[in-house]
Amino acid sequence: MQPTLALSASHPGILYLNGGFAGEISPETPLMRPVAARGAVYLDYRPLSGAHRSMARKLVFSGGTPLSDSAEEAENLNIILWPGGVTEIEFSPESSHTSSRHFQLAGHDFSLDGETSSLECDGRRICTLPEGAEIPELQLLPTCAALIGSCTGGKYLLSMDTAFRNQTGFLHAVQLDMEGDGRIRAIASPSDLVGHATLESWRLTPDGLMLLSSEPVWLSGAPRWPQTPEETVQAAVEAALAGLDSEAERYLSPSLRNHMPLAGMRERCDLCLEMKYAPPSSRPCVGLLKLEGAHMGRVSPLYFRTSPSGGPQGPYQIESLEYA
Repeated sequence: MQPTLALSASHPGILYLNGGFAGEISPETPLMRPVAARGAVYLDYRPLSGAHRSMARKLVFSGGTPLSDSAEEAENLNIILWPGGVTEIEFSPESSHTSSRHFQLAGHDFSLDGETSSLECDGRRICTLPEGAEIPELQLLPTCAALIGSCTGGKYLLSMDTAFRNQTGFLHAVQLDMEGDGRIRAIASPSDLVGHATLESWRLTPDGLMLLSSEPVWLSGAPRWPQTPEETVQAAVEAALAGLDSEAERYLSPSLRNHMPLAGMRERCDLCLEMKYAPPSSRPCVGLLKLEGAHMGRVSPLYFRTSPSGGPQGPYQIESLEYA
């Protein structure tokens, strides 16, 4: 099978493949290009604006996929190996401008790098905040301090000692509120299809964050049960990944439950997603993504068959599951 590259970038640019002009790429307009099953592939990405840096990367292919060592060395590339010989590569170029923002809290000098989300205090690196982290506000208690700010997907809280030298705790949640006595109310969610979430109560102490209580809730107040066969399988896999075995089993037909097809899901994959490219078989399937390093993941198909005889968790039940 001829290996194929699916090439895109977080910002519009032009691409050279093995020294030859390949075309323009952007988030909306990926390029599909065949490559040899073995040997080096040279990728030269040049952004169309001066806001980001050019990138030149080398990937070494063997058997139609990049070797893991060369993928790990290819920084600022996100690589997904799809069934059917498609290697999806996204370029994430660094900013060409200094993006650090400087601010003061309680007489201390802070710096937040907008590109890497690295936080420094008085010239010392403290930690890396979540993607899209904004400048935080300070909540200062007699024995500890909390920095609270917005970020992609919600809010973050960083707890520190009053000298601002050591990090003592960290929270990242969809919603996060702090009361004057150091009590914190947070709603955390895995952003799954059905809308699971956890309502947590924490207390800020000199030694860090102390969990007081935790209870399951629905992010939107009620579940959003799957409405299609693909969503039904995705919801079942996500429930199994979250350790919600009873909920996962209720997506299965009674005859399938005895075979426990969702057991050990956390060893099989890290994420369930729709198939983006044509799988080797025409049978219905979803994709199971397993990370194989910091920059690369591999998708394998999970074939399924459903029937319109669902129950309280949607109109479909899963009749069979087959792992590739």
